[in-house]
Amino acid sequence: MLVPAPRHVALNCRARKHAIFLGVVGLLSFADSGRAQLSGTVSVVSDYRYRGISLSDNEPAVQVGVNYDDATGWYAGAFASTVKSAAYDTRGVHVISFAGYAWRMASGWSLDAGADYSVVAASPRYDYPEVYAGFAYQNISGRVHYAPRYFGQNAAALYGELNLAQPLLENVRLLAHVGVLNTEANKYYGNPSGVLFDGAVGLGIDWQGFSMQVNWVGVNHSSGAYAVNGIERRHGLVVALSHSF
Repeated sequence: MLVPAPRHVALNCRARKHAIFLGVVGLLSFADSGRAQLSGTVSVVSDYRYRGISLSDNEPAVQVGVNYDDATGWYAGAFASTVKSAAYDTRGVHVISFAGYAWRMASGWSLDAGADYSVVAASPRYDYPEVYAGFAYQNISGRVHYAPRYFGQNAAALYGELNLAQPLLENVRLLAHVGVLNTEANKYYGNPSGVLFDGAVGLGIDWQGFSMQVNWVGVNHSSGAYAVNGIERRHGLVVALSHSF
């Protein structure tokens, strides 16, 4: 498997518009429900880490997300973040649109399943569809994701994650995350097992609609699964400031 050759950002306009279109259609499809809830978040982060890998070349990024939840269990949304690749001297936007269904149980457990579509509008062009299934119970959640061609590579990928948000004080949470990516593309950067581990631990502080998170984030190995990334620092402190609306 070879890393895709660089292409000009303009070649990604169709894929980028397709991802945004999916997100908008997903939101509008539930707009007739009076019981539904629309929410959004605007964030500034010191480093955009996607599953442990920096997609902003270890530099700050601006992000926005919107989510629509219906009382019947359906949900949809979209997320966008600025990205940068020093290797290809390009900047762009990473867009993820998603839709799914959540089953909420009286016991407190919640299960969900859905699909998302990811596009990185920066050279080289690589987009991919993904399906997922997950659970949530109290302060713990987890998901398993499957992509038939991860980040446009000619290799499928399976990603599993567990997340913890444990309240410590009234507005302070302990945050923890662990993820495992298994794909043949990992092996091309000297990772013979094809498995990439990522993790994060930190604190979240909420105050009057604002949230600040400080996390130590890292991965155990560089990966050939990501053609646009900053791999000079595999570990580092990431600070994020968000406002919800």
